[in-house]
Amino acid sequence: MNPEESSSLNRIERTERALVLLAYFIELDGDVHLPLFEKFEAELEEFKRMEGAKHRARRLLMAHSRDGGLKAMDSMNLSLSSNGGPLPYLGLPVR
Repeated sequence: MNPEESSSLNRIERTERALVLLAYFIELDGDVHLPLFEKFEAELEEFKRMEGAKHRARRLLMAHSRDGGLKAMDSMNLSLSSNGGPLPYLGLPVR
């Protein structure tokens, strides 16, 4: 697991724990904490949505790079040259 995935999961876990704590405070103090609870619920859903999109994008990229042929992505098309700027991308592997 790379640090970015770990960071995203930590945000999800921390938000879930905060929701549990806020639920406890709502039981103790009443409705005063409901706006913050709703805000954290929305943030949690957004974190999960973003994580799902990253996972789908990663799966798609892995499928294309494993297939080879015209579907394969050539690393030369994805890199930047420090002296000449970005390399042109024509949609086909560079030979």
